[in-house]
Amino acid sequence: MKTSLSLLTFALAALLGCSSTEAETTSGGTTTDTTTGTAGSVQDVRGDRYCEILIGTLEGTTVHVEVWNTYLLNDCPDEAWKALDAGAIKSEAEADVVILNGPRYWTMDRFEGSKVVDTTVETFGGIEMRVAGTLDLPLAEVMGGESAYSPRKVERTTMWVYEAGKSVYELIDPEGNIYDMQSYSVQEVAQTEESLAGLGQELTLPEGWTFQSRVLDAELSVTAVDGVATVVQDERGNTYQLSQQ
Repeated sequence: MKTSLSLLTFALAALLGCSSTEAETTSGGTTTDTTTGTAGSVQDVRGDRYCEILIGTLEGTTVHVEVWNTYLLNDCPDEAWKALDAGAIKSEAEADVVILNGPRYWTMDRFEGSKVVDTTVETFGGIEMRVAGTLDLPLAEVMGGESAYSPRKVERTTMWVYEAGKSVYELIDPEGNIYDMQSYSVQEVAQTEESLAGLGQELTLPEGWTFQSRVLDAELSVTAVDGVATVVQDERGNTYQLSQQ
């Protein structure tokens, strides 16, 4: 499939930024929550590590993707993750594209309104995973232009909670809208939460965009507006959601 894999990675990460706790399925760019189970809370999330395998199949003019995720099963063991062969997974799954997305780490403190996901578990190279969501993307969207710093919409009910006294890492767009980081990636660049405060000197920000890190005086909740969240990624694959500040 001759498409831009980097854009496909961004599109999936943007639309399924919380897929580990809230399975979603999308069609034609519209995302619908299909999870069953009781809404609840996931505590002590900050710093938790997870990985995803994105398995995509071209179906006419649509790319159908299954998002397999390790979260709440294991912490994505490093040796096993590095040994994964995307080509072998692609061949075995008879897929058109396989993307190894991770490792990633959460930067919020808890989820509210999270829901039970499918408990069926499969193993990839010794790593247990389950389908966190499925995604159908128009091929034209996958083959589009630049991805970083391009806001995207996703239907979502989960709320991110950042506790008082903890750090937040924020992008600010030219209109003054604030996006709070929900997870950071170490796939392309070695990062730790301690290093995130210096991203303002590391990122190549578009004109009018700024980055800031601060310690919260009070608890911050970041949620969707009328069930729709706006998300962006920077060029390192770190993911942010529009805040109501």
